[in-house]
Amino acid sequence: MLTPNDVAKCEQWFDDHGLPYFVHAGSASIRRAFAARVVVLWIGIALAVGLAAGALARAADVSWPNSLSLAVVVGVAVVVLRGARVLRVPLIARWALSHAWDARSLLVPLATRALPFLLLFITFLFINTEVWQVASSLSRRLLWSSVAVFVVLAVAFLAPSFEKEISRLGDEVEGDRLVSSCAGTPVASAAREILDEPHLAREVAGIRLRGLERNNLLLMLFITQAIQVVGLALVVFTFFVVFGSIAIRPEVIESWVGHPPTYETGGLHLVSNELFSVAVFLSAFAGLYFTVQAVIDQNYRREFFSRIEDDLQRAIGVRKVYVALRAHLRDRP
Repeated sequence: MLTPNDVAKCEQWFDDHGLPYFVHAGSASIRRAFAARVVVLWIGIALAVGLAAGALARAADVSWPNSLSLAVVVGVAVVVLRGARVLRVPLIARWALSHAWDARSLLVPLATRALPFLLLFITFLFINTEVWQVASSLSRRLLWSSVAVFVVLAVAFLAPSFEKEISRLGDEVEGDRLVSSCAGTPVASAAREILDEPHLAREVAGIRLRGLERNNLLLMLFITQAIQVVGLALVVFTFFVVFGSIAIRPEVIESWVGHPPTYETGGLHLVSNELFSVAVFLSAFAGLYFTVQAVIDQNYRREFFSRIEDDLQRAIGVRKVYVALRAHLRDRP
C-alpha cells in the first residue's frame, strides 16, 4: 500500500481535476461551513452588509425602492460569494470550462438539428405583438427572475439524467475496470495491489459515492452543460438583437408597446430597452429548449457522456482506492 505522502499526492490530484469534495478534509470543512450556527452568522453578515449598502444609497438621495433593491442585491451577493468560496465552485468550474472547450465540437450537430426549427418558431414569437408587450413591461428585476425560472426548469430536466449516469458509472468501476481507470494517477500501483487481494477487492467494490461526492460530479456536469447551453443562447440573443435592430423600426415598436422605444442614458441608441428585454426573454427560452433537446437527443447524450465518461470513471476509481488507503493507514499500527 502507499504512504501518507502518496495519499497527499492523491488529494492534490483531486484538486487539480475539479474534485475538492473527494478530499476528506475538504468535505469535512464544507460540512462545518454549513453548520446551523455558521449559516446563521453569515446570514446576519449578509443582512448587515445589505442594510449598510441600502443606507448609503439612501443617504446619497437614492429612492427608497432602489435603495431596498440595492440592499437585497448586495445581501444576496455576499451569500453567493461566500457559498462559491466554501463550495470551491471556481476550482470545479475551471475543470468544467476546459472540458466544455474540448467538447465544443458536439455543439455543431446539436445546433444544426435544433437551431433551424427553433429559430423558425421563435422568430414567429419575435414578431408577435403580445410577446413584445409582455417582455417590455417587465422590470429588469422581473426579467432576470423569469430567466432564473428557466434556469431552474433546465436543472430539473438535467438532474435525473446526470444522476442515472453517475450511478451507472459507479457500478461499473470494479475489478479490472478499477485498475484501468486509475492508470496514470497517484493510486495506480495501489489499485493493482487491491485487485491482487480478493478481500480488498471486495471491500473496495462495496465503496459508494457519498452525498457531497455525488454533488461534486453533478456540479461538474451541470457547469459543463451550462457552458454549452449559454453559448447557444448567446447565439440566439445576438441574432435577435441584430435582426431586431435592422428589421424592427422604432415606429413599429411604438405601435406594439404603446410608447416610443426607450434607451439607456448616454447610449448610442442602437438597441432599445424593449428589444433587449425581448431578446433576453426569447434567448432564455431557447436555452431551456436546448437543454430539453440535449436530454432527449440520444445521439447527443451518447456523444456527450462518451467524452466525459473516462474522466468520471477515473474520478470514481481513484476515490474508491483513496478511501481504502485512508482506512488502511488509519488501521496500521
